[in-house]
Amino acid sequence: MSVGVIFAGGIGSRMNSRALPKQFLEVNGRPIIVHTLQHFEDHPEIEAVAVAILPAWRDHFSKLVSRYELTKVKWIVDGGGTGQQSRHRALQAVSEERPADTVVLVHDGVRPLIDEGLISRNIRGVEEYGTAITCCKVNETIVTSDHGEVGSIIPRGNLFAARAPQSFRLGEILAAYDAAVASGEDDTIDSCSVMKDFGSTPLHRIDGPVSNIKITTAEDFYVSRTYFELIENQQIVGF
Repeated sequence: MSVGVIFAGGIGSRMNSRALPKQFLEVNGRPIIVHTLQHFEDHPEIEAVAVAILPAWRDHFSKLVSRYELTKVKWIVDGGGTGQQSRHRALQAVSEERPADTVVLVHDGVRPLIDEGLISRNIRGVEEYGTAITCCKVNETIVTSDHGEVGSIIPRGNLFAARAPQSFRLGEILAAYDAAVASGEDDTIDSCSVMKDFGSTPLHRIDGPVSNIKITTAEDFYVSRTYFELIENQQIVGF
């Protein structure tokens, strides 16, 4: 069986929401973090879930877990000062009770537009290749720019945006995080960066949908509402 590792320790400063951190804002009638967790709750191969949360919002989150009957949430840990620290703490909590060969799916708490198929492909990817990094094809023109001037235009034929879940064997990704900390690094952008720089297992791409956005800004929030409405109205399949 596999374990979801969800980090939701950010304050959402780019969302400009003064009342609530972004993971607790409601979209389509539920908090964003609840939408995210529900996918892991409903998946038959997910045994348990660990969540790193803002310490000041831990009680609030615990009430949501109870209210929405998220029974697979087994670990709630205090998030750290960086995303790396939050992910590391959650992985450490899981390692105290699960073996090193456990498949862990590291996922953003504010990336709710995933589905059962994507979770399954991540699990299969780890079983077959050792890692699974959800990616999305880059469709825009990518350029370099300094001081307002466009420099190089980068061919996009083999360009992908790394998203989440990012999935690994527990022992291997935890060892990579430990190595990062030992080297003085505590603010990597994501788990695939940690594995690339401090691990030894090659990274394998898993294709995911364009709609699998991370809700970081107010614009992302409004876009996600549109996706939810389309899904609810069954206007798109597989989004």
